[in-house]
Amino acid sequence: MEEEIITTDVPETSEEELEEVNIDASEDIETEKTQERDIEAEIEERANKLFEEKVEERLIRDRRARESREKEELRKYKYLEDIVKAGTGTSNLDEAIRETADFYKGNGLDIPDYSSNSEEDERILGQARANKFIDLGYEDMEEEANRLANIPREQRTIREEEELYILGTELTRRDNVKELKAKGYDTDVLETKEFKEFSNQFNNKTDISKIYEMFTKLNGTKVEKPYSPGSAKSTAQVKQIKDYYSSDDYDKLTDEELNNPKIMEIVDRSRLSWFKERK
Repeated sequence: MEEEIITTDVPETSEEELEEVNIDASEDIETEKTQERDIEAEIEERANKLFEEKVEERLIRDRRARESREKEELRKYKYLEDIVKAGTGTSNLDEAIRETADFYKGNGLDIPDYSSNSEEDERILGQARANKFIDLGYEDMEEEANRLANIPREQRTIREEEELYILGTELTRRDNVKELKAKGYDTDVLETKEFKEFSNQFNNKTDISKIYEMFTKLNGTKVEKPYSPGSAKSTAQVKQIKDYYSSDDYDKLTDEELNNPKIMEIVDRSRLSWFKERK
């Protein structure tokens, strides 16, 4: 008797079902990739955070070390400040610094000027101070210029040098104007660019009237000499000629005396000492 083979029919899979299976498999693969990316991103984030924490810790450590060094430096400066104040007998630090600097300068040491301002700022302040005295008038200008001139050059500050330069220039200009006026010359020429360039070729010992006469001669201008009384008798009392004339004496001279060549020669010699810088 033959055995009967029993077979089970397997249902056929349609194309739609295969497509669904492929889609499901693709979604699973994509999900796995997304999960992997998320894990990588989390690992990278943790690494960056750890790095930032390390950097922050280092910055904090460096800042604390720097603050510690600065505190130590400040402690030293405070101790030095106390010593300087005690040595000079003053509680004002600015005064103590100035007195200490003057002491060492007086002993021949080259001490740099102390200022929180730049060189340009110091010169501006010097100009402002000079203008203040210019507004006050000739006598105040001269007094301040003499005060500054009595300070040794190496001990003058930038501000004082600028102030002295401006005051000296203005005093000289006013003296020049007065001298030329006394001789009847046109003083407007002093302010021209051409005359300033021409006068710069001479030293400060050259009489301004001589420079003026040379300048006008070279430029074809005839210099009109002022009227001289000559031997005409004057009813005015004749004053004795001095060997030296101060700036105050010069201001008090009459027109007749200003026209006296002997007096003006002595005035010219005296003027050299008015603004002479003493070392």
